[in-house]
Amino acid sequence: MIDDSVYNIDLSGIKNNVLYIKNKYSDYKYYIGVVKANAYGCGYLNTIKTMQDAGINFFAVTNIDEARKVRKYTNLGILIMSNIPKYYINECINDNYSVMIDSIDYLKGIGCITNLKIHISINTGMNRYGTNDVEEINDIINYATLNKAIIEGIYTHLYYASNKDITMNQINKFYSILENINKKDIPIVHIMNSEGLLYYDKFKYTTGIRIGDLLYGLTYLKEFKSVFSLKSRISEIRHLKKGDTLGYDASYSAEKEELIAVVQVGYNNGIIKKNTKRSVYINNKEYYIVGNICMCNLFVKIDESVNINDIVYIIKDSKHVMDISKYLDTAPSEVTCIIDKDIKKEYEVEGVNYE
Repeated sequence: MIDDSVYNIDLSGIKNNVLYIKNKYSDYKYYIGVVKANAYGCGYLNTIKTMQDAGINFFAVTNIDEARKVRKYTNLGILIMSNIPKYYINECINDNYSVMIDSIDYLKGIGCITNLKIHISINTGMNRYGTNDVEEINDIINYATLNKAIIEGIYTHLYYASNKDITMNQINKFYSILENINKKDIPIVHIMNSEGLLYYDKFKYTTGIRIGDLLYGLTYLKEFKSVFSLKSRISEIRHLKKGDTLGYDASYSAEKEELIAVVQVGYNNGIIKKNTKRSVYINNKEYYIVGNICMCNLFVKIDESVNINDIVYIIKDSKHVMDISKYLDTAPSEVTCIIDKDIKKEYEVEGVNYE
């Protein structure tokens, strides 16, 4: 834990975002909250409690270790969206985990599947998981039915939702498959993700949506509330003269007399070196990181209005996460997921801290 550094998670923001989605997209039956990677860095316990109370009625994770952690806090369905080794299948049955199936060989190879809940993954172009062979999908359905597995869902994943041509090509492939299989007893048909919700109306046949980024306010749309902030304090103020250098490799040199704030957060805490030159906020004013970010410290160029112990918002809010992700040329969720788990978390709901 880092003294005076706090990763704040506003649960009221998560609650608002769930309620907004459920109200605006009310013609779905299943609202699947994606809580992989420690709920995008928010932590499982309070995030899952808040989402569930607000109306999320299913969860999705990446692997069985995540499923185990989520199961501690909910009795709802949990979809594991990757292949599970056969020696975990009994655990999946006993603990009510739903398993992704993307080939008949995999399904046949995992042993007894009686009462195993499965979601068939359809590959429509991302080529991460899934099959697009109609005959194989029908083989999966027939084998699962014969062996008393529960075919709970079928889905694909939008990988470039802002590109209408690519997305509609995906959708048409998915439609073509659905129209050539026996789908009437499959309750959860899910395609839409957060990005897709911003561009498309409800797709035919679908009964569920998987929501990740929007639950955490990772969008510029004002309807979604902020969830994240990361703050620390100024531990030192350095007075540089013209020509003085700063930090490792002398990568920054003062062009005139300058004030530099030293903040006890660095790449060890998830603020990687590429964050140099992007903004932070002190006293509601924008300042910029300079020099080479250290393992446990970074430098901010400040003015005389800033003092030792002033709070520095390394991440001001979820909209700032969006700005940072653009600057770093990465996904917003990467910005939040890599924040050091040992930084103290504070949870707020309607102004009250709890955990």
